[in-house]
Amino acid sequence: MDELLSKCWLIKNAFHIDVHAVDDQFQTILHISDDNDPLIIVEARKKMYVELQQALEKENKNSLCFHTDSFQLSYMAVAIREEEQFQGMVLVGPFLNEKVTDHLIWNVIKDNHLENNWFKPLETFYKSLDYLAQSYLAIGNLLVNIFVNPLIESQIITLKNRSEHKQSNIQPQDHDLSGSDVKLRYETEKRFLHFVETGDKEQAMKGLRVYSGEFLYRVPGNPLRARKNINFSLNTMLRLAAAKGGVEPPYLHSISEKFAINIESAVTMSELDGLEFSMIEEYCDAVKHFAIKGHSSVVKEALIYIHLHYHEAINLQTVAEKIGYNRSYLAKKFKDEMNISVIDYIQKKRVEEAVFLLEQNQLSITEISYLVGFNSYNYFCKVFKEIKGISATKYKNNKTADE
Repeated sequence: MDELLSKCWLIKNAFHIDVHAVDDQFQTILHISDDNDPLIIVEARKKMYVELQQALEKENKNSLCFHTDSFQLSYMAVAIREEEQFQGMVLVGPFLNEKVTDHLIWNVIKDNHLENNWFKPLETFYKSLDYLAQSYLAIGNLLVNIFVNPLIESQIITLKNRSEHKQSNIQPQDHDLSGSDVKLRYETEKRFLHFVETGDKEQAMKGLRVYSGEFLYRVPGNPLRARKNINFSLNTMLRLAAAKGGVEPPYLHSISEKFAINIESAVTMSELDGLEFSMIEEYCDAVKHFAIKGHSSVVKEALIYIHLHYHEAINLQTVAEKIGYNRSYLAKKFKDEMNISVIDYIQKKRVEEAVFLLEQNQLSITEISYLVGFNSYNYFCKVFKEIKGISATKYKNNKTADE
């Protein structure tokens, strides 16, 4: 992960182009960007991930995929591989291969069926991008060489004065570690992820700081972006650890996607602090209560369905029909294995999600109640207090006061 981060920053700093790394499920590993992409551009970029991945998976490790989308924005992608296995890809861009003109922008508006008032925002955005013309081919060759081969740190030779030469290893600030320190850090990180894999929340919480490290220096002048990149990496590592612990991919995807969105939308360091702890808690709980090896197939399928659809109008009958089991059989198996009824579990899950949203402090209690699947604000408040022993309003006020 550290080597991937270093390589991505090498590209960003050398060519001033945004770099986005995603895993084989299109979950963000890191995103190094100036954060000025309009949402419509971001959504268009996501739509081409599948096509890029399919192209790269079929080719050898020295392949580069080049793509220009309907907005006339160009991207280059290279595969991330581990022992010849496709693990994800690094996307470099957007950049332009032709100069910005009124004609280009009007064609983009026409091709994408946009309103005319998009002209000025697109013009401003395009003028912030690099125009590479044919030099993208040379950059593409460098990308392949950088990401296919191990990273080699350069040794910088400085000249003290005209007559004196001295070779020295320049270390940025004091962030480089000795070989033994690096080994110790990775061993500690391995133990931290093992705690997540086994659902040991308490030990994983203690190991959090060891994993995160102090890497804010990697984005000079933008510590929030650096911290977001760290959190993206943490989200990915936790998801992989929970998968080893036996959690089903559909549920892992829902957790990972939720946290990726919240990481990117965070505007303060304290929000990111809270998300780190929330991620560990949720992934550990998933392993502890939701691992494949701990449940029969009927309960496993019910859990997956509930965790993916808790925000909808579902009940015991709905779940039984959707997963193809008899209602009475499901109710008995679920209660035997989970020590809680299907309905009570659905309500518990909804309240857990409500607690998460309350801690983000971005939505009203009424909005949250409907987002987590309650069709009545008063009923939500009643259930919340029954489960948490405190009203939703008081819980939110206490969290706000703590901050």
